[in-house]
Amino acid sequence: MTSENTKTILLLTSYFNSNEVGSFKVLSINEYGYLACWLHQNNFKPIDLLDDIKFDSIFEMWDKALSHVSAKKIVDFSRLDNTIANITYERIKGLVARGASLSMALDKWQSAGVWIIDRQHPHYPQAFKKHLKHRSPALLFGVGNSELLAQKSIGFVGSRDCQLSDEQATNHYVEIINSLGYQVVSGAAKGVDSQSMLASLNNDNNAIGVVADGLFKASASKNWRQPLKDNRLVLISPFFPEGRFTPANAMARNKYIYLLSQATIVVTSGEKGGTWEGAIENLKKDWVPLFVSAHQTPLQAGNQALIDGVSLPTGAASANTITLNDSPETLNQSILEQKKGTGTGTGTPKVSTEISTVQTQSDLFSNDDMVEECTHIKSKKGEDLSDRDTKTEEQVVTPKALEDKEQQSVEMPLLNQFYTQLCELISQQSNKIVSKSLLESYFPEFEIISKTALDKWLKHLVEQNKITNPNARKKEYGLPSQIDAKNRLKD
Repeated sequence: MTSENTKTILLLTSYFNSNEVGSFKVLSINEYGYLACWLHQNNFKPIDLLDDIKFDSIFEMWDKALSHVSAKKIVDFSRLDNTIANITYERIKGLVARGASLSMALDKWQSAGVWIIDRQHPHYPQAFKKHLKHRSPALLFGVGNSELLAQKSIGFVGSRDCQLSDEQATNHYVEIINSLGYQVVSGAAKGVDSQSMLASLNNDNNAIGVVADGLFKASASKNWRQPLKDNRLVLISPFFPEGRFTPANAMARNKYIYLLSQATIVVTSGEKGGTWEGAIENLKKDWVPLFVSAHQTPLQAGNQALIDGVSLPTGAASANTITLNDSPETLNQSILEQKKGTGTGTGTPKVSTEISTVQTQSDLFSNDDMVEECTHIKSKKGEDLSDRDTKTEEQVVTPKALEDKEQQSVEMPLLNQFYTQLCELISQQSNKIVSKSLLESYFPEFEIISKTALDKWLKHLVEQNKITNPNARKKEYGLPSQIDAKNRLKD
């Protein structure tokens, strides 16, 4: 049974027939990710968009810059202002008005065995939410046994046009990982993908296929029909179930193969294309251990380049070589050892960490009942490392750092963000003045950083002549009169 909240997400993010593709523009993953966060921060739910009165109230607030302050601090997308500008009243109104099309599509999909799960569902892969955060798919379409999504898997990727030796190597590696208790996850496409999945199924094991083209078409394939009936296979896709194959979808689905695996094996790769780009992305993000097959002499150009670390930035993870002579025990030990090291990157020094979890935000991609946990990782020095995977070039700025470096530029990343939001808030006030109590209500995170953090940041900005404090006794702040506030706002 599809919940009303899931239906709302479908209206916002999915097509229901091929005729709609040219008539509507559904929300992208980034667009929905931001919209869902904004709705929560302003005490709305996605389902509220189906109520005409609430819909109008939502977009009255959406047009106010101040309503975006909290969501912008949570969702760190590039070109975020463009994303916001593209979410318009007319566009969303048109999407949620497709109720009849939704109803017909659900009947059609369900009669074909297609199920839909959102982020609140227990079978939704936790790795998606952990690593992709607000970029994780709002919904997954699937056929087959969804419980397989939680089982241990090894990913297999490789070129569509593979040779006999590549197929033989694939079969060999699949037999080994099956003997170690792993199933296969791959892309269900021609070549290494389907070869690895079929090998696992022929070994009386299981398989996951992440489909880039239409789920309808894939589920009807003679290769998958019986395993689906036997509950030994699941095919999933974040894309429109009746959609056609596109290179963009093929590239986008690569990350899901990696994130569903404990490690992934590159059987054969060129130096460009989907296999290559997916492997490079995984090494840069350091999601899971990557093993590159060395079953040919000389090695394929892409395989050799991955092993040599070509096109990788300093600090990225390294690929591991796997050969046909490796024993199951050796491979298993290597997987476990490499798995322990993922998330740091070979160029990142090991840091003694302290993990604490703070419940912060409901899972807006599904029901408001599920609360996500934000993990804050601190080194012994108290440095916040939680955002290093997405903000590798930013340096965390603490109030203590501001005290030590009072002359440092206000362009320091976190302080600059705070200053921009502060200018927005001041410009919204009729008297162009804000009190400290108002700031405390708009920036509650300072209570988490420290009780004096807000005072120190404000003091620093006053000393730098970025804001004014007209009366020392009154904790009220404005902008210097000689500076045009509009020139100080940076989107």
